[in-house]
Amino acid sequence: MKRKRERLHKKGNMIVFPGTVERLLDQAEDAVQAEDFEEAIRLSEQLLEIAPDLPDVPGILAVALYETKEFEQAKPYAAQWLQSDMNEYFEAMELYLAICMQLQDYEEVEDTIGALLDEGVVPSELKQKFLYLRELNVRLSNRFADDFIAQPKEMISFESFLQLDRFHQQELLAHLESNQAKESQTLLCQIVGHDSLPPVLRTVALVLLRNSGCETPLVIRKFGRGISVIPAQLPLPGEDEVTKKIVTLLRRALDKDPSRLSLIEEAVRKFALISYPLNWGAPAEVVAVAYENYSTFLFEGATLPQTALHKLIFEVDQDSSEAVE
Repeated sequence: MKRKRERLHKKGNMIVFPGTVERLLDQAEDAVQAEDFEEAIRLSEQLLEIAPDLPDVPGILAVALYETKEFEQAKPYAAQWLQSDMNEYFEAMELYLAICMQLQDYEEVEDTIGALLDEGVVPSELKQKFLYLRELNVRLSNRFADDFIAQPKEMISFESFLQLDRFHQQELLAHLESNQAKESQTLLCQIVGHDSLPPVLRTVALVLLRNSGCETPLVIRKFGRGISVIPAQLPLPGEDEVTKKIVTLLRRALDKDPSRLSLIEEAVRKFALISYPLNWGAPAEVVAVAYENYSTFLFEGATLPQTALHKLIFEVDQDSSEAVE
């Protein structure tokens, strides 16, 4: 359904040029989709100046400010989103509760979820998610109790983890510190070995296992390739010698074209993160040349060689399942 918007808006005594609000709103929404949250905030603030009552803006600002960890600023906009868009009420509510937990407003989270469940307004398909948020809120509340005494934390089952949407899967992993990760190694091992989960989410779980000293051998498959590893023995993503050598070779080859070099370095870093702990399966010199070819493909529209390595580089770089954090 298309948004209903006013055709003319005023800023002070001036009438804003027709179409400006629509253009800025489209750009702000596109910026959120592209995860360019700083740009989304900038555009939304412009919209607030010329169209302060526009119902679409609070949701955009709430998401963008949350993603940039400006939780205090995000909370009132999330509250406005709850009031302004009933079609996205529960999406807005999940974000509002996540912000409250970040701000340690645990009592408000408990009261809000309790009221929603008691009134029976939570759709059946979302009930498990809100029960999990309630459990997480209790654990966090215990963690930050006034006496700072560590309380026992019961980790959710792998089956419950799979029922969460990606946002809350990321939230769970984000709250696992090293000591908690050690207590949760069984869950993390299951996440790492589950092929259908986003590759970068599995990378986060694997890094937590590595940092917790996990010695359990694991078989990991990503992008049609597999490897057996012991997490505690792994380097961090991008810190292996092959990746470092590839970056060095590319800097030598593309040092006179900083724009191209920056983009290709980012592609290498993305590969190292998403494909972790697998590498390219080829010598660094061969991979560096393949990335030079890929840069020519991106910048000049040249045909990309259809080798297995080039196809792998393209597939990983085009993967859109990256985590926020």
